[in-house]
Amino acid sequence: MARPTNRLSARFVRTAPAGYHADGAGLYLLVTPAGTASWVFRFTLRGRKREMGLGAATTLTLAEARERAADARRLLADGLDPIEHRRAARSAADALPRTWGEAVEDYIARHRAGWKKEAQERQWRQSLADYGPAADTPVASVDTDAVLACLSPLWRAGGKVETASRLRGRIERIWDAEKVMGSVAGENPARWRGHLEHLLAKPSRIARKRHHPAMPFADVPALVARLAERDGPARRALRWTILTAARTDETIGATWAEIDAERALWTIPPSRMKGGEEHVVPLPAAALALLDGLPRDRPPFALSNAAMLALLQNAPPKGLGQPCTVRGFRSRFHDW
Repeated sequence: MARPTNRLSARFVRTAPAGYHADGAGLYLLVTPAGTASWVFRFTLRGRKREMGLGAATTLTLAEARERAADARRLLADGLDPIEHRRAARSAADALPRTWGEAVEDYIARHRAGWKKEAQERQWRQSLADYGPAADTPVASVDTDAVLACLSPLWRAGGKVETASRLRGRIERIWDAEKVMGSVAGENPARWRGHLEHLLAKPSRIARKRHHPAMPFADVPALVARLAERDGPARRALRWTILTAARTDETIGATWAEIDAERALWTIPPSRMKGGEEHVVPLPAAALALLDGLPRDRPPFALSNAAMLALLQNAPPKGLGQPCTVRGFRSRFHDW
């Protein structure tokens, strides 16, 4: 008579005492005196008794353990040793070359905690996916020719030199990390100084740096007056941005905890500053007045990144129809 199988239950697995507990067909639950539980598969091959660990009971369910045991029995039916088969499979997996996609994922995982904004991870992924080496490319194959194949089309485009420069820097950092880990050796193929500078034109000679279009200083008071004609979230936020010479991200990310109305100060923490240092902004009376009547259960200027720019540039009546940017008001403040 065949021995019964599926003897154990999920409830018993959670409360089983120390010892070996048979589920049938070679599958056992092993509970140590310390209470650690794991699955094992016992079998006999060529007269030799063997025991194969299948995994911890905390991560492998009873149903999953039964499926793994069934896989092992199928190998035995073909005359194969399931332990040796698993060892060979792992060795084959270890022998596969490390891919560029794996390198990218590992680099991002190690560095995302140090990035100030979630957008940085998105920007890294996007640029590397759009223009970087293919994810399945072996890291060892990312040489100078491979890097040039990624950069040259962007370099020739002129208008994408900034994108290309950022991409080059990201490839360089990832390649350096792989060198430290031992995946590659030699000189970094994405290094600029002493290497790619001899193969690509200087970025400054291809595309000149363009400043953010700014409104003439003399026209700013009239614009502020127009903004004050009607109330609205974007109008308030833009007036606040002009009065405080803030960046868009600083305004829309402002919280009530950062604003001290009694002392007329706005303290922006390092985590929200481009330079990574705390920034204290004196608040004029006109800026403080913008806060009157705003609910305290939400940020004062919770808008999208594009809301103020759309208000500024869209044609009337929805917008102000101005050919300038929000960032440009920082330079007008400097002029003042």
